[in-house]
Order: sequence, then C-alpha cells, then structure tokens
Amino acid sequence: MGMGMAGHLGLARESAWGTPVAVTSGGYVELLSESMVLTIDRFDIKNIAAMYAEADDMAGINKVAGDVEFPCFPEVLGRFLRGVFGAPSTVTSLAATLNKNIFKTPTADFASGQPTPPYTFEVYRDVTSAQQISGVVMTSLELSMKPNQELRGKVGIIGKNMLNIAKTTPTYISSPSFPFSFDTCSLALGSSATALIEALTISIDNQLEGISALNASTAIAKVRRSGPQTVNISGTLDFSDITEFNNFLNQTEQSLQATFTKANSFMVAVIVPRMVYTAFPVSVGDKGRTTVGFSGKGRYHTGSATAIAIELTTTSSGGN
Repeated sequence: MGMGMAGHLGLARESAWGTPVAVTSGGYVELLSESMVLTIDRFDIKNIAAMYAEADDMAGINKVAGDVEFPCFPEVLGRFLRGVFGAPSTVTSLAATLNKNIFKTPTADFASGQPTPPYTFEVYRDVTSAQQISGVVMTSLELSMKPNQELRGKVGIIGKNMLNIAKTTPTYISSPSFPFSFDTCSLALGSSATALIEALTISIDNQLEGISALNASTAIAKVRRSGPQTVNISGTLDFSDITEFNNFLNQTEQSLQATFTKANSFMVAVIVPRMVYTAFPVSVGDKGRTTVGFSGKGRYHTGSATAIAIELTTTSSGGN
C-alpha cells in the first residue's frame, strides 16, 4: 500500500524541452500535496456496427497536467519562481553568501518556441517505481498567506511525457530548516502598513497550453501562450472603516506588498505596484464582525516595468 508520506518530488533543469534529465542531490523539494496525472484522450472510430454494445474506440493524445503544493522554504521558492518567470531580471550580491533575485513579468519567451524554462520532474508515490515527467513547464503560481500557516505555494504544470523509472533517494535542501511563516509577514496598501487584511492570495497565470500536432506521436508537440501573464489578488479584509470600499467605488489604484523575513537575512517581498479592486461585496451576514472577501487584479506599472515583482533573498543566484 502506497503512503503519501513516503513519497518525494525531485526536479532538474532540461537543456531541451522534453529531453529528460536525472535529478541530482539537492534537487528534491518537500511537498504538501501533488496532483500531476496522465490522461489519455479517446476518439470513436465507428458508429454503425450492427450491435447495441458500445463499439471499440482508440487512444489519442497523452496529456500530463496538475498541481504541486509546497511550503515556501527560501531556496525551494526560488526554483519555482524561476520556473514561472524565467531567470530573474536582476541578481544582486549582498553581504556574505546572500543574493537578491528579482523576478518580474517576462518581456519575452524563455527561448524560441519555449515560453518558460523546461524541467524534468521525478515523483515517487511509494509504489514500486517512480514516475518521470519530462517537458514540464510551470503555467501558474499561487501564493497564499493566512494566520497559522507558512507562506504556501501552488504551481500548475503541463508535461510532455510520463514514464516509470527506478526511484532515487531524495536529498533535500537543509538550510534554513523552516519555511517563511505568517508571524513574520507584514502587509502594505498604498505604501502604508496595514493590519486590515486577514488572508491574502496572489495568483500569477502564464496562460500556457499544450498543443497537439500531426508529428507521429501521442505526446503534445509544443507549449505556447494563449494570452498574457495575469496577476489576480483575493483575500479577506476587516470592514472596520469605509476607506477600502471607497477605493473600490472610485476604482482607485494602489500598490500592494507582502513581505516575509527569516533569520540570517532570508527574505521575500511580493510587490504589486498597481492593484485595483474588481469586487468588494459588502454585506452583513449575522450579528458578528463584518469582513469582506475582496478580489483585485494587478496592472502593468510603467515605472517598475512589470505587473508584479518578487524579490527573493537566498544563498542561490538566479533562482537556482
């Protein structure tokens, strides 16, 4: 019987999309859950066959997709940020061994015909063999923050191929030993610190899709963008004054920033320089305290040259 707690996930950069690369020491990340599955399209080949039983069909395109949910350890977060954004736009060496990596909305594809960097994933589910997924691209990233929780990430992936391989032995990054936590989180709205927001989720969507072709293969032939990178925000806000409701009514833009810190100067700051509320449904549900489940979106900021910036300070350079 397979046990989730005995599984593991490893990832390695690919030089060419879909050409698998073995995961090496230190290339493994600890997860909360994963839902990467292989599905096989099917198609009918006959309708009139002199019988009432369903006629045989045929197997079509193989598709690999799903999510990976993980606690945001500083070094681990850098790997997933690189997968979603590509290489950081700026890397600055700081004191000692630290580097400040700034990830921004991309201005071009990672490579010709390749929207984002390709990876090989190895996922082991405690059942005999591991599954190797090659040609993995990261199409979305969700960062969620709330009390009694670590900074939590969820990446959506598309893969090209999946096959069984012999499992390897994971070796995880050991420093720091705990992820970014809610009790170091500080939020700012419009450049002013705020304690109104009780939960916050920031979602980045690269809008990638796998495309099939007549290329003598059941795997997808390529991955392309179907639209621009989008930034969406949602959360819960304490409705203790009218200011933010007026900002919704007037469609007032303001910046949003969430910052987490750790000992030894590890830090991540998620910055949306232009945020506008898209929904602010004020209502009274009962006799208790009133909160608002708001939604918003990030817009491109000319001065910052991005719709979102994520500044990550770790020992790695370039998102590892």
